[in-house]
Amino acid sequence: MANDKAWLDVLLVVQEDEFFARSKHGTIWGTVYFQIGENEFFPDQGWTDLVAAFVGAWAEGLLRVAEGISRQERVPFFDGPFAIDITMPQKGYVNLSFLRDEKSMLSKTVEIKHLLAHGQSVARDLLSACQTRQWCNRDTETVERIVKLMRY
Repeated sequence: MANDKAWLDVLLVVQEDEFFARSKHGTIWGTVYFQIGENEFFPDQGWTDLVAAFVGAWAEGLLRVAEGISRQERVPFFDGPFAIDITMPQKGYVNLSFLRDEKSMLSKTVEIKHLLAHGQSVARDLLSACQTRQWCNRDTETVERIVKLMRY
């Protein structure tokens, strides 16, 4: 899905690949990770997780910080000891701290408008892929609700 914006240092990568699947319980799994710069990945390139749940949590965390509802948001991956802390050190920019076992592995400061636009694009692509397969659950409903709030 969307991952071709050269001007953006941090990209959320979601792929419609062989790991994109729905469990018997309705949970949506898939490839989801961050590409940082040209060749850094978090948690790892090709990471699989609860893709709809993570995309919803990521978009919601970004939106809460962007709108000043929260000063800091932690967005955990659902599999493994990985998370991203989002803070806004100055208006228009967020600091992303990529954590493993509560320790920062990497940190980047990025314009929030680019993250929001990219996050909205990835979320819409994910929703479209789920709707094509008639997959709907609480996670996709959350993603859909957040996408409507992201007017960037």
